[in-house]
Amino acid sequence: MTKDAIKLVQCLLHKRKGTKAKAETRFVPFQEYELWKYYISRQYGFTISQEEIFLWLPRREFEKKKDRFIHIDCIPVHKITLYFFLKNEGVLVPVTRFFRESDYNKVKPLFLKHFEEFQDEGHMTKVLEHVKEEKGVCLKNIIP
Repeated sequence: MTKDAIKLVQCLLHKRKGTKAKAETRFVPFQEYELWKYYISRQYGFTISQEEIFLWLPRREFEKKKDRFIHIDCIPVHKITLYFFLKNEGVLVPVTRFFRESDYNKVKPLFLKHFEEFQDEGHMTKVLEHVKEEKGVCLKNIIP
């Protein structure tokens, strides 16, 4: 389709039993999904359900071809990439996440707060360097 297209898995993330929080939608890159699922369930005890494959396109690409997608479910989803610097290693590290447009203004500050400045177990200070945001659309995979 386009080099900027990204295959994503949309799923529902359920908190631990006994909490009253409702399930949250997550979009995870397809190639990272199984590892993410294993980690989030083992480390935090979350459960995952309703897994579906979507194709994310930048909004500019979608607008050029939107007449082709009349019969396909489309969900507005923002892509956010932040870069943080590992001072001890001298390396700039990218981290990319995808959020529903309807949730974006609420979850963006929470996401960025994790990376503002903190120390991990090895005491390597990480400082937020740059944030890149891109609007896009997730297209539901209609191929079984």
